[in-house]
Amino acid sequence: METEALIVQYIDRLSESMRHSMRRYKEENTGSELFNLTITQLHYLHAIHELNGPTFKQLVDKFQVQKSTVTDIVNRLVKRNLVFKQQSQEDLRAFHVYLTDKGLGLLAIENQGYFYFAHKMTRCLNEQEKEQFTTLLKKIVRDIEK
Repeated sequence: METEALIVQYIDRLSESMRHSMRRYKEENTGSELFNLTITQLHYLHAIHELNGPTFKQLVDKFQVQKSTVTDIVNRLVKRNLVFKQQSQEDLRAFHVYLTDKGLGLLAIENQGYFYFAHKMTRCLNEQEKEQFTTLLKKIVRDIEK
């Protein structure tokens, strides 16, 4: 049990450090607009990017929410020029959602922030330790995602 308690403490410290690093990185790299997004809106941007033009139904299925919730969040992102809607050619009742260049830019800034943090987190490790750390992370993630 003591090992798990230590792991929890270190994960908490890493999480706080990552939030702080990401905040600073975004501020330094004109990504301050990311601060104006809710975590839910950010999750939607990621989902829209990963699903490559999902329909509202696909977003409903992914987030397991009502269509009105998806509509509200997508409309807010449209107003901020982060996504746009396009009517489906196959089903005129359906709309696909895509990221705008601005939306893609915000995700790129966030992604660079993660690389910045990964470098900060591993700069005390030599190459062999980095490989060991990566191997352990892969093993942990594989097990968690079962």
